[in-house]
Amino acid sequence: MVASFSAEVLKLRKRPATWVLGLIFAMVVILFGYLFTYLFTVNAPEENAPPPEIVEGFRQYLLPEGFVVNALINFASFGSALTLILGALAMGSEYGWETFKVVLTQRPGRLGFFLGKLLAIGGLLLVLTVAILGVGALASYAIAGLEQASVEWPSFADLVRGIGAGWLILVTFTALGIFLSTLLRSTALAIGLGLVYLLVLENLFLGLATQNETVQAISETLPVKNTLDLAESFGAVPQGFAAPGEAVEPTQAVLVLGAYAAVFVLLSVLLFKRRDLA
Repeated sequence: MVASFSAEVLKLRKRPATWVLGLIFAMVVILFGYLFTYLFTVNAPEENAPPPEIVEGFRQYLLPEGFVVNALINFASFGSALTLILGALAMGSEYGWETFKVVLTQRPGRLGFFLGKLLAIGGLLLVLTVAILGVGALASYAIAGLEQASVEWPSFADLVRGIGAGWLILVTFTALGIFLSTLLRSTALAIGLGLVYLLVLENLFLGLATQNETVQAISETLPVKNTLDLAESFGAVPQGFAAPGEAVEPTQAVLVLGAYAAVFVLLSVLLFKRRDLA
């Protein structure tokens, strides 16, 4: 498993897609999390500016004291899709390149190989989580400079909890990408179906949650709703940014996301161990 872990770390580090997805994630946080929000709310022309109370809410959201919740909202909205792609590429490309047969005829068994891959991806996601939160902190510091506002950072405990929550969010959707690519033995189809699920089906449930109690109950068991509510538990979210419907408790959100990640990983392991690799 150690050799598989080292090999997977090398592959992830050398693969251009890893760096491209990371850079896209960082640019999304800067552009949508800070720049566009600042230009169209806090710094909007007077004739187009929202009401003062809404402007003040966005201002607090963009300053350093709110950078954790701001970043985690982007983890929930954009990071979920990007890491689903990362998981599908990490697993599905092995089928496309037909490298499984070569690797498994050397020394590692299927379980050791798969666990080494999972550990390497988990480590990458932790690095990505810290890096994106760092990008959010720098962007919020720049906003504070533009507004000439005092800089107040979240507590160390909140920062640690934010790293844990961000990592769990990314792990859950990466595990979904790995599961789909293992099930379908394909990269493109796994990414396509995964994105349709995230961007269409889950958003459909979120949009209808406030209109029907049954739909709302179902949405509270789905990963995207729990992801958004977990992110929003770290601070005040401006009007229009909050997920529709009643928010689930953070503890429930963590348990639901952890359960999804565990199920996706377990199913992937079982499929990988029992199915033909051809």
